[in-house]
Amino acid sequence: MNVSVPETSGFQQLVTNAGSIENKGVEVGLNLVPIQLNNSLRWEIYTAFTRNRGKVLEIPEGLERFNVRNLFGGGVTPVIEPGQPYGILRGSVSARDDEGNLLIDPSSGMLFEALEQAKIGDPNPDFLLGVTNTISFKGFTLRALIDYRQGGDIYTTTVERLLGRGVTKDTEDRDASRIVPGFLGDPNTGLPLLDEDGNKIPNTIQVSTNDLYFQNGGGSFGINAEDEWTVYDGTTIRLREASIGYTLPQSTLENLPFGRVSITITGRNLWYNAPNIPKYTNFDPEVNGFGSTNTQGIEYASAPTTRRYGINLSVTF
Repeated sequence: MNVSVPETSGFQQLVTNAGSIENKGVEVGLNLVPIQLNNSLRWEIYTAFTRNRGKVLEIPEGLERFNVRNLFGGGVTPVIEPGQPYGILRGSVSARDDEGNLLIDPSSGMLFEALEQAKIGDPNPDFLLGVTNTISFKGFTLRALIDYRQGGDIYTTTVERLLGRGVTKDTEDRDASRIVPGFLGDPNTGLPLLDEDGNKIPNTIQVSTNDLYFQNGGGSFGINAEDEWTVYDGTTIRLREASIGYTLPQSTLENLPFGRVSITITGRNLWYNAPNIPKYTNFDPEVNGFGSTNTQGIEYASAPTTRRYGINLSVTF
């Protein structure tokens, strides 16, 4: 972390290790060969399972938490906090009562922001699973790698803007009126309003779908919403890679100056399904606005992932 130092030293900050983190995990690999015949047909399955649990044990005395990095606009922030996994996401949340029910502004029928920020996500996945199938027969090899990622939250402005602008089928019914489930509350105190008998007042105020996803005053589920509504579960199943190759038999190379000749056609990122992301946004939770850095689970209008194809010709002499 960055620690301030006297400017008389010629520097303003010192980057140093501070505190401690504990990681415990397991990685298991299993290789199976369900079919292996004398005619050279072979089917091999390799499965790799990885699970890691990290927890921040301590940080410098006097600090409740500190930021992994300061991001644009001061909204959602990855932080290091004792007792929590590394890099949890904190940000603004909608006001709720002590039972977790949403509180609604009686003047608009919309959500309103809680007085304090809170934890809104954990970018660390519950576990990762990879399954590689390889089938070979008489010089041909077919290989496919399927990846599965369970959990791992992502804050995505791409989905926020697609929903808020109404440019996907997820929000095509923009003219219907909705009632946000919850109870009326006071935006100034963050407490529920009570009727004359001391009971909470259910919300019955209708608002348009357009306002629910694009509300200039905040309190929506899309653009200008509290940060928590822009966080999604990143569970994903993916056809990471597939390839088909052919190696020429040695008998055809006897009179040629080659030791081995093979050709392989490959494809990467051919298909994925993220069931907890709004369907028609086509958003890939693997997109990360900060690449392979220590800031994970945050995406700011990044370029989408790509599907790639290739042909490889391998010749030895």
